[in-house]
Amino acid sequence: MDLRQLRYFIGVAERGGFGAAASALNVAQSALSRHIKEIEFELGGALLTRTARGVALTESGKVLLERGRWLLGMVDDIKAEVRTENREPGGTVRLGAPSSLAEIFYPPLARLIAERFPRVQLELSEGLTELTSDRLLRGQLDLAMVTGPQPNDYLEYELLVAEQVFLIGPPRDPLLRRGRLTVNQLRSLPRAVLPLSRNPFPEQVAYSVRVEGSTSMKRMVASGLGYALLPYSGIYQEVEAGQLSMALLPWMRAERVLALPHGRPISRATRETAALVKEICGELIKNGIIRSAPSKAVRPGRK
Repeated sequence: MDLRQLRYFIGVAERGGFGAAASALNVAQSALSRHIKEIEFELGGALLTRTARGVALTESGKVLLERGRWLLGMVDDIKAEVRTENREPGGTVRLGAPSSLAEIFYPPLARLIAERFPRVQLELSEGLTELTSDRLLRGQLDLAMVTGPQPNDYLEYELLVAEQVFLIGPPRDPLLRRGRLTVNQLRSLPRAVLPLSRNPFPEQVAYSVRVEGSTSMKRMVASGLGYALLPYSGIYQEVEAGQLSMALLPWMRAERVLALPHGRPISRATRETAALVKEICGELIKNGIIRSAPSKAVRPGRK
């Protein structure tokens, strides 16, 4: 029994006869009768009895009519929901990112989602690249923004931007007045404050403290506890306010990557969110908050 046959049976039951149902359903009466017989044969008993006024339901027919109406109602609800989703996505999208990216991406993303896709709910979290990637693999996130991720067979990466990297220090730091540093000058630093995660930069830098969040890192540096390495997007507010100074490390880049699970179906809401992240990235570059550097293509997650 398929949905078409079920609709035929409900049509006959509701209209009390084959002639009226055939006319309403735009199907030949003989074909309608044949389909009802096929259903009765499959279900092992009569569903209708003929009367002088047309047909009447047997007890089995009453059960099928009740269940059939519910089932077709569910099918219609599914169709309506899918059509609505195609017109306007909905549901929850879980996005994770390091704090340095969350600070500049999350506010405009939340605004754009509210304006363009009001049926989408965002769940935004912050965490180190390794932690965020692990949550994505475990299905706890739908997509993520990460920095310099390791290749992974189960994740797909798309490069958003390769950012210039700066050494940051306290205001008016004499070393940083040069505007840019060499590799040897960086290696000769007495101390540094680095992220707690795997260092995404190739050079070996001696460190005195490792911290999880960029906010704590910047406060330590501003107080004179050491130097740190961050892209301009993570420090532009403090630099403009005179709270930090900086010098370019021209050979370094921080690859900001959009990560999605490989082989896992994603909702339209997730796809639209990913598209908005790319749009916001372009605006941040245009407005000078992100300073991009020449970058190599990011290796795909799958080998």
